Amino acid sequence: MRVSTYNMFLTGEQAISASQRHLLATELQLSTGKQINSPSDNPVGAANVASLNSTLSQLTQFKSNQGAAQLQLNLADSAMSSLNSLVQDVQQGLVQAGDAAYSDSQRAALAQGLQGDLNQIIGLANSGDGQGGYLFAGSQQSAPPFSQVGNNVTYGGDGVLQSVQVSQNRQLQIKFSGDDLFQKIRPGNGSFVTAANAGNSGSGFIDAGSVTNPSALTGNNYTISLSVSGSSTTYQVQNTTTNQTVTSGIYTAPTTLSFDGLQVKLTGAPGNNDSFTVAPSGYQSIFTTVANAIVALQQPAGTPAANAQLQTALGSALASAGQALDHLTLKQAEIGNQLQQLNSFSLLNDDRWLQTASELSSLQDVDYAKAASTMAQQQTIYQAALQSYSSVSKLSLFNYL
Repeated sequence: MRVSTYNMFLTGEQAISASQRHLLATELQLSTGKQINSPSDNPVGAANVASLNSTLSQLTQFKSNQGAAQLQLNLADSAMSSLNSLVQDVQQGLVQAGDAAYSDSQRAALAQGLQGDLNQIIGLANSGDGQGGYLFAGSQQSAPPFSQVGNNVTYGGDGVLQSVQVSQNRQLQIKFSGDDLFQKIRPGNGSFVTAANAGNSGSGFIDAGSVTNPSALTGNNYTISLSVSGSSTTYQVQNTTTNQTVTSGIYTAPTTLSFDGLQVKLTGAPGNNDSFTVAPSGYQSIFTTVANAIVALQQPAGTPAANAQLQTALGSALASAGQALDHLTLKQAEIGNQLQQLNSFSLLNDDRWLQTASELSSLQDVDYAKAASTMAQQQTIYQAALQSYSSVSKLSLFNYL
């Protein structure tokens, strides 16, 4: 078989080029730290690397969102804790005000204390989110959600609940509606409210009442009228919604009246034609509850009739404050639940990020010890190819003539 000089040189050049190409590829891997530096290095591996990088980018964004959510929820939880403490202060003040030994001036001092509590409550309801917005404004982030004129407070936010994506399939709420938190509270005992007619002349007053049979509640309005004739006092309960008499009887202090699934207690000596009302609980804000209590404490109670009005107002305010505290505590518990969920998502996200990063590393990161050994072998092969080609290229018949 005849081997031409051209083929011999071509084979040598190809061997040198291949050795050089392999050596350069290994040098590139060592310099970049990556096994795959172009799709041609490993088409399937390159596709897997692109997919894993996309997953890591998404998980990193989730981690950033989780950090932002953590900040917002911690701020909201802190604000709610402070609000609950203030409502407890209000309750304590109302209990003190019910002391029969307190004078008008002492109750006025308590009213000043409640005014300070109210101002702080409004301030907390306008808490910022640390980023120029507000925690309890819904989506309206350009101005504080609550505005105050005297003790009248109005809400300027909305009911849109803002959320961020903290995992592949989970949106977590991080902003809240102040309307839902602070205004949609059922006053009184949560089912109905009691009140004394402003024109009552006797010393009788009514408590906040309670529910005895929820299924029997009608949601109607009632008036309790009292008539005094000599030494006898009678009462009549009228359903003013249906205009029907519900019950009636002789009044002796104290008397507990039970009707239509509820009961109320009358105490003291009502005057002739005194009356009390029982109405279903609508919504009443925590601000209105405290403001009403302030007004009640500012009124002089030097007469039996005025003191009876005070006792009824204090009983109603104390019950409403209790409902507000229960409502706010429940809302804080919901925020706490959000924080617990966030912590779980954060741990899962971190685990998945580590798993994905490990898988990505195994696909693209260079084993430096192995690559260095390979490079040494390739350098030896490359040098051998150069020397072999050099030796072969010197062969010629002229050397033997």
